[in-house]
This record gives sequence, C-alpha cells and structure tokens, in this order.
Amino acid sequence: MRSSDGGSERTLSAEAPPARDTVGLYNVLGVDQRATPVELKRAYRRLALQHHPDRNPGAAADGRDFVRIQYAYDVLSDERKRRIYDRYGEMGIQMAGRVGGELLDPQVSNMLSGFAFVSSLVALLFVMFFAFLAQRVDRKISWPYSVVFAPLWTVDLAVLIVVMWALLKRVLTGFSPSQANSDYASRDEDAAQSSSYATTEDDDHEGIVSDACDNTPINAAGDADTSTSASPSPFGPAPATDATPLLGGAGGSRRRHRRSRRHRQHPRLRTLRKFVEAQLACLAKAAPIAYLLLLALFQVSIALKLDGHVGWSVWRVAAPWLAIEAIHGMLLTMQLLAAILKASEGAAAAAPTAGKLVAVALDTYWWFVIRVLQAVLIVLRLNHSISWHWVVVFAPSFLPGLRSIITLCLLRGQLRAMGDAEVAQNESAIVLASVIAFVIAASFVYSFVALLIWKLSLPSAVRLALVLIPVFIALSILCCLCTCLSCCLAYGMHAPLDDEREAETNSPGNNDNNETSMTFVPSSRRIE
Repeated sequence: MRSSDGGSERTLSAEAPPARDTVGLYNVLGVDQRATPVELKRAYRRLALQHHPDRNPGAAADGRDFVRIQYAYDVLSDERKRRIYDRYGEMGIQMAGRVGGELLDPQVSNMLSGFAFVSSLVALLFVMFFAFLAQRVDRKISWPYSVVFAPLWTVDLAVLIVVMWALLKRVLTGFSPSQANSDYASRDEDAAQSSSYATTEDDDHEGIVSDACDNTPINAAGDADTSTSASPSPFGPAPATDATPLLGGAGGSRRRHRRSRRHRQHPRLRTLRKFVEAQLACLAKAAPIAYLLLLALFQVSIALKLDGHVGWSVWRVAAPWLAIEAIHGMLLTMQLLAAILKASEGAAAAAPTAGKLVAVALDTYWWFVIRVLQAVLIVLRLNHSISWHWVVVFAPSFLPGLRSIITLCLLRGQLRAMGDAEVAQNESAIVLASVIAFVIAASFVYSFVALLIWKLSLPSAVRLALVLIPVFIALSILCCLCTCLSCCLAYGMHAPLDDEREAETNSPGNNDNNETSMTFVPSSRRIE
C-alpha cells in the first residue's frame, strides 16, 4: 500500500523493523525525529483516516498498515516510550515492560549512572582518608591532621553545596504566586473548619454530618474531611464504624449528633496536632543543613584536638555529634507526638492504649537510644571518667545484631506455621536473602569493632592499618561496584552509532534484493 506525502510516494511496511532501528516508527508516520507532539498527532490522524480498514475494504494485509500506524503513534506519543525508542529502538520498548525495564529510560539510566559515578568518587575519597589516617596514627608520615582530614572535608563541602542548591531551588519555587494563593486558600480552609467545630452542640447542620453514600465525614462547606485518614497511623487502623446510611430517622439523627459532638470535643487536639506537624515540617527541612554543619564542626574539632591547637576536653570535642543526636531525637519525638494526637482524635475505641504506646515508643527510639548510649560510653572512656574495658564500652554496638538475629528467627518460625506452601516458599526466599545480607554486613561491621577494641586495648602493639582492613575491603567493593554500574549504564546500553545503523540498514534482512549475504563491521571494530 502506498501513500502520498508531499508529492512523494512511501510504502508502509507491515513488518517490524530491526530491533535497533530508531527511525522506523518516524518513517511510518512520515515525520522527522524532532517532530513535536502536535505534528505527530496531525500525521497520525491523516494516515489513520487514509488507511482505516472501513475506508479501504480491500486494504492489503488485512489492515496491518493501520495497526502499524496506530502502534507507531502509541509509542511516539508517550514521552517515556519515545525516549526509550530513540535510544534502543523497538527492543527497548519490548523490554521496558519487564522487570528492570525502568532502567531503559534514558533519564533514569543517566540519573543512576551519575549517582553511581559520584558514589564511586565518594568511596575513593573515604579510602584516601582512612589510608592517610592509618599512616598518620602509625607514625609513617608526619602530616598535620588538618591535611589528613582534607578528603573528608572535600566530601562535606560537595554535599553541602548540593543540599544548599536543592534548598535554594525549593525556596525560589516555593514563593511563586500560585503557591502563595494555595497557602492562603489552605489557611482559609483550616479557619473555616475550626469555626465549624466551634458551633453549639445542638446545631447539627453546621457541624460535621455523614454522607449517605460513603459515610465519609464532611464539613459545613460540603468538603470531605480526610485529614484523619490521609496517612496510616502507627497504632493500627481505626475500628470500623456503622456504615448504615443515615436516612433522617431517629437512629440516624442520634448517630449524626454523636459524631458531631465527638468532633467538637477535640478541637484543641486537632489544633495542637496541626501545630506539631507544622513545626515538624520546618525542622525536617532545616535538619540536613544542621547535620552537615555540625558534622563538619565535629571533624574540625577532632583535627584541632589531635594537632594540639586546643586543649578542649573530650566532651567539648564530641558536643557537635551529641547535638546531631539531639536534633534527631527531637524529630522522632515530634513524629511520635503527632501520631499520638492523630490517633486520639478518633473514636474512643481507636485511642491508643498504654501497651500500644510503649510498643510504638520502643520501635521509634531503640536505634536512637543505642547510638546515644554508645557515644556517651566512648566519651566517658576517652575522658577517663570510667575505667571499664573496651569490650564493655562497645557492648551497645552488638545489640542491633542481636535484634536482627531474633527478628529473623521469629520470621522463620512464622513461616513454618503458615499453611500456604507457595506463599511460605516465596517468603522463605526473602528470609534467606535477608540472612545472607545480614551475615555479609555483620562480618564487616563486627570484625572492624573487634579489631578496634584490640587496638584500643593494646595501642602500641596493633597498627591502625590492620584495624581498617574491613573498612578498606568494604569501600573497595563499593567503589568497584559503583564504577562498573556507572560504566554499564553509560556505555553498555548506549544508542547505536552511525556506522552500526548503517550496518543494520544494509544487513541482509533489510535488503530488498537480498541476493548476497554480507556482514558489515563498524570501522572502529575492524581488524586491520
């Protein structure tokens, strides 16, 4: 079948083009690779009307040309599919729907490639820092610690620039007129909801009523109040309410009255929760900058202390690190308080019990408490405030491993009690992968802790280079993996080169004459 396009004739092939052909679908629609979405849509409409089977009863190949046109437009009209097709051809479109197909998106692959490359550089800088530190502590070099810490400060400066740029971009985009109007609108809506909750107890029409269709609480303006169900609560789902439609009878009126009164009983809790959530959002935005500045100050304090420029105590040197933990503790406390207030706004049956509060608090604070306890014990021991053995001082660091072992054992017991064999088999594979990951991570972490205890117990008998062997191995593996991933994403799945496209175009499968079988080798791969 032939179609005219600008006075020239073109044949629409019903067969699929080569897998790495990145122009075939554009040729089907008769447009350029730089065509805009409007041009694609115009070309598709023209060709679809021209080759539709209803308009051409005797169409060749039973309308396969029309199917090909429709397929070409479906691919090129989708922004993500078009990026994949422009780089990998139809093979990329076929693989995009499989597991890991997201990596074929050029934006995703470029982002991951850049992240892997930056991670490899960061790992290399850490290797340099630990190498310099080992040589300096073992007295192989006499550099000042300010030079030894230079790779670490380079990482801090780079991360600080990235975070500041992201924060500045967010601030600049946050003061747009549309954002300001939306902020004012949200404030007016909150004020209207607060005024509706302050109505008298007998005013059922201005309070919160229940919709007869989905039993969702709505306010006086008719807007659904989803603030209490927008995010899941750590205390579990609220108990199911009576879903009987309120038809205006005596029972429905009483239920509506009780619901309105219950929502009016907690205006202060709602106001307090909104205040806590607002403060939590502000603190969470400022926390990354505070973490980076305090971490850099902690490193500078250590360098000044080791070089002998200051006579500070260990407590003063460790103050920035303890400040970081204090900020993190404030974040955890505000998150827990917001969750408690949100759960307390519901029905009496949904209010958290003492047992749930203790369980959620333990789950929230356990890792924070272990970190703080470990830091305090190390500072006390270095400050000679206690004379405990270093094994006892580092005892809190073994608690996370013990907790992980207990968790894996409990999961194993739950899998044995499951009745469904297929589900149990899938979960067993996940548990096995978790066990392998835990063994690998624990072997590096706790071997380093054991060697560090040995070094601190016998400072002159053990070299720091020996203690840092697990760290060097882990960072080397990370650097190699990130470098290989970056290379694979950047070069392994690159678009076909011009000579490769020429070879595919002139290949026997694409040659109409197909009289001879020739293999075209790119010039960069030929053996002279």
